[in-house]
Amino acid sequence: LYRRQRYYSMALDAYNAALRGMKLTLGTHHSNVSAILGNIGNLYKEMGDLDSAFSTYQEVLGLESYRLGLSHPEVAITLHNIATIEALRGHYENALKLYKRVLSLQKKLFGKGHISVAATTACMGDVYERRGNLEKAMELGENALQIKMKELGRHNTEVGRTLHKLGKIAFQQNLYNLAESYLNRALLIYRLNNLGEGHEWIVEATRDSADIDAVVALGTDTGYEC
Repeated sequence: LYRRQRYYSMALDAYNAALRGMKLTLGTHHSNVSAILGNIGNLYKEMGDLDSAFSTYQEVLGLESYRLGLSHPEVAITLHNIATIEALRGHYENALKLYKRVLSLQKKLFGKGHISVAATTACMGDVYERRGNLEKAMELGENALQIKMKELGRHNTEVGRTLHKLGKIAFQQNLYNLAESYLNRALLIYRLNNLGEGHEWIVEATRDSADIDAVVALGTDTGYEC
């Protein structure tokens, strides 16, 4: 932990030194300034300093909007980063508002079937899941799944991860057969990609499948134990 914190501190010092140099030589609105600020925001997020990450991403957004306009792909990425921070901070309403703004921009820029649309849709599903709206989370997860299968192929690991997520949501809804189906499909994809039985994704999916079997078995138990 100390080594990790020391790394973060050194990286932050290096980024801030580079930022000062860039502003002096290139000006405060140069694209390199935005890029370094974005890296600083990412570092703050990794450190768990969500407030600093939020304010840094906001600064990036201001620079990019001024330089590129409000409908640029880089602006969409930064808005997505801000939405993610808001979700992590538990500000779910604002996170959803920002994700919807990003989604509208992505559809306009890239089309409804673009992989970035799937990513944002999945993130919105995560927020709805955290709020307890599992039906909406399932709906958005399915939408993201369809795009990923079309864009990445049915056996891509990203498709597997989405299926795995859907299995977890179905389990929370007590839809055990559906959950088992999702998890089995996820496991098949993981194995087709030669991840190995010891890979964390396979271990996790196998454990989740066992949890379903255990719940179903308990539900059909006809014994009289207290």
